Amino acid sequence: MAGAELENSKEIILRLPRRIRGVALGLGTLVAGVLVAPMAALPTATARAAVAHTSATPIAAVLAGTHMRSRIPEVAEKGTPEPVPTPPPTPVPTPVPAPQPVAPAVAYPPGSVEAIIMAAAQAHGVDGNWMIRIASCESGLSPTSVGSGTYYGLFQFLPSTYAAHGGTNIFDPAEQSNIAAGMLANGGARSWPVCSQR
Repeated sequence: MAGAELENSKEIILRLPRRIRGVALGLGTLVAGVLVAPMAALPTATARAAVAHTSATPIAAVLAGTHMRSRIPEVAEKGTPEPVPTPPPTPVPTPVPAPQPVAPAVAYPPGSVEAIIMAAAQAHGVDGNWMIRIASCESGLSPTSVGSGTYYGLFQFLPSTYAAHGGTNIFDPAEQSNIAAGMLANGGARSWPVCSQR
């Protein structure tokens, strides 16, 4: 009986290692699959090393101050650009006032200015008495009158208006009378709104 039991126990012992080997082989394959599968997803050992390096780069590079230099070399090399100096504003020239006409020291004999006005009125077909009233109102019949610093002569013209009508000597009573007569003949009485009232 003891011998038979010994034989049975030997048989059990012999059978156990084969079963254990199968189980161990199955477990080993399972464990190896779990460990090898993630590694197989990475292409090569070099790629795995590059991934490991890249994952460590941001922290190490930020600490070393080289990360941004490697990615944006122009910023690291050039640094902050120097501010461009703003040019000084261009000075605006102060307008120079046009020289004002200076009245000549001329004395006209009595009645001569009225005669000049009447001759101009007749040449343009305008009422001479009306023109004399306008000149009397504007300048007191003085060919050298300066009114308000901007109006000049017998009919008190602005220099720009006088020049626009062909005038060259704003204090010449004959020239002023002819220009005024021409304007009045062509409906220009509005140039003297107060004094041209009849």
